Parts: sequence; structure tokens; C-alpha cells
Amino acid sequence: MQKSVEAEKILRESNTIISGDHFVYISGHHGDGWVNKDAILPDTRKISRLAFLMAESLKDLKIDIVCGPAVGGLVISQWVAYHLDLPSVFAEHQDNRGADTKEMRPPFQLKRGFDKIVRGKNVLIVDDIVNTGLSIRETADAVRKCAGQVIAASAYCTRGNVDAAGMEVPRFIYLVQIDIPSWTAEECTLCKTGVPVNTDFAHGREFVESSVAVNE
Repeated sequence: MQKSVEAEKILRESNTIISGDHFVYISGHHGDGWVNKDAILPDTRKISRLAFLMAESLKDLKIDIVCGPAVGGLVISQWVAYHLDLPSVFAEHQDNRGADTKEMRPPFQLKRGFDKIVRGKNVLIVDDIVNTGLSIRETADAVRKCAGQVIAASAYCTRGNVDAAGMEVPRFIYLVQIDIPSWTAEECTLCKTGVPVNTDFAHGREFVESSVAVNE
């Protein structure tokens, strides 16, 4: 409990929690809140402290290597690996330039030789903020495709919209839960009432740009 209290204090003091606006998440769902991880990223001491608190909650797991989704989970995953004294790799989006797809972002994959590093290893997936769990789910899938064994996922903050089963991981361990409901674009009351999408945070800019392209 003490770890959770300290972690939430760090996040609130860093002005990372935003509410009362119209955001689009990487899954395509919409909501009225966002945890702005960019506000805390420049402060390496606070990031290190969050990672230390996470590592303390994870140290009893039999982990061989830590893997985070780029770019959001890359920083915290490496700090967690540092505090666990473990190696760290990251998954990144496939290059789908020229592909006919409606996805805002292509799926994750392991490149740079990381596919060989995770093969046969017990892998911990680490992200920063879990909105819908898509990044963790796709990163876990990428690890499994390279014959790695995903043993758990972790984040310093979750919005409470998804559990371990929803992310297709055995366990999900987090420090802070900030409840922010979300809806599909079709069900979004903010869209229906004409509230503009925030294009400064989350994935609103991609949503707006893709909507314009479809309507042209």
C-alpha cells in the first residue's frame, strides 16, 4: 500500500493526470482523461524512483529479461531492469508504410537481434501507463512469436480498464490505478456533443488526420 501512495504522490506532483477533455487512445477508444507521462519523463530521479518501487513489487518473480513497448514503455522498462539488475530490450512498431490498413499504429515486433535474446527466456513486459492494454498485449504477442515466455506484465499506472486476462498475460502488477472510463468512437458522447478531440496528448492527432483522409 505504501508503494502505491508514494507513486500516486509522485504522479500528481508532476502534473501527469489530466481530466475534463476529449482524448483518443491507441486502441481507438475515446475518453475524458489522460495520464501525461511526458510531464514526468524529463525528471530522471522521479522515473528512477517509480521504477524502484515497481522493481520492489517484482523482485520475487523469476525474470530473465525485461521488455517494454517503444516508445512509451521503453524508458520505464529500462529503469526497472536496472533496479532488478537484469538486461532490457524493447519492441517497436512494424514498418507498414505503403500498406493498406486502417490501424493508427502497426503491431509491435522485436527487431535489432532482440528476438534472439528473448528466445527461451522468462520475460517481464513493462509499460508506463496502461489505458486499454493494447501495447502490453501486442508486446507479449511479439515476445511469444520469438519463443520467449511471458511471465507477467507491470506498469506504474493503470486506468483500470483491463486486467491480466484482457492483456493475455499471466499476471499484471501495478502501483497506481486512476479510473478513467473509455468508449468506442461510435459510442463516444464527447463526439456526439461536438467536443473537439485533444490533438496535443494521447493519439488525437492521428485520429483527426485519419478522419480527414477518409472524408477526402
